Amino acid sequence: MKLFLREHIPFMCFHLIHVLLILFIVYLYMLEQSFPPTRGIFVYLTVISVVFLFLFLSFRYWQQYKAYQLLSSTLRGLDMSIQTFARSPLFLAFEKTLHDQYNFYIHEIQSLRKEMNDLSLFINQWTHQMKTPLSIIDLLLQNYDIKSQSDREFLNSMHEELERLQHGLELMLYSERIKQFSHDFHVKRLSLKTMVSDVVQHYKRAFIRNRIYPMMSIPETIFIETDQKWFQFALSQIVTNAIKYSKGKNQKIILSALQQENQVFLTVEDFGVGIPSQDISRVFEPFFTGMNGRRFAESTGMGLYLVKQIFDRLGHGITISSEEGKGTKVTITFYNVTKM
Repeated sequence: MKLFLREHIPFMCFHLIHVLLILFIVYLYMLEQSFPPTRGIFVYLTVISVVFLFLFLSFRYWQQYKAYQLLSSTLRGLDMSIQTFARSPLFLAFEKTLHDQYNFYIHEIQSLRKEMNDLSLFINQWTHQMKTPLSIIDLLLQNYDIKSQSDREFLNSMHEELERLQHGLELMLYSERIKQFSHDFHVKRLSLKTMVSDVVQHYKRAFIRNRIYPMMSIPETIFIETDQKWFQFALSQIVTNAIKYSKGKNQKIILSALQQENQVFLTVEDFGVGIPSQDISRVFEPFFTGMNGRRFAESTGMGLYLVKQIFDRLGHGITISSEEGKGTKVTITFYNVTKM
């Protein structure tokens, strides 16, 4: 009703002016004819005009009731509005326009979805194809015969570049997989210490090469419910960041866990360059690299963004505290954990 009245306010104003003009003309005519104007005549003419206006508006509202009800409510879909408009010429034309627009946008959406699916399929296939030659290179490096110090330096350099490539491929692959997260995760009850140890073992060469010592303090009795693949990928992003921003300092990285009531807190703490205070609030934004990103050219700004997205979907919490020049502490919180 409100929408109907708002639409017809100009018409009602015009009608009011029209009635006043007629009454004024009648008044002048009666004066010219020396006929004394009486209140009854003007009341009669006014009532007649109001009644006709009311009847006209009532008919219009009845004719287009469904359309106004629909436009005043929240639409559940564009196709619903197309099927229930009133049968007036205006709304028929409006329906045709909406129908054409609806078909156009549906076609555009389907085309974009196909392009995105094709791109996602290509990225997945390409990433998996790249893993094979990288695995072969890794195997060749493992069997490389070291004869001098220069050979050792060459081998370390090759391992570092290989790990960068592998890390980049994993980042690309999981960036695509997270779009289909609901179809690609399996929650199980798993040992926290075992999963963290696997990640540390995976980056053993990086720890040695960068002269960083990992220290673990995780009770074997702590079990959590999570998806192993997604959790270990997210943890690996945190660990590689800790290594990258601590390297060359003969530092240590502490991985510890604590259970309090029904919550478990896993902490990854490094003593590297730290994060500037102005960047802390934005570290989970996509492609944000901050001040450290300018100092470390290999930063992509996607690692912590994916970590946050993964933990949100798994129902885990994550917080970061840091002091520039002193280090960074990342805390992962697991909720509703039952004690063994």
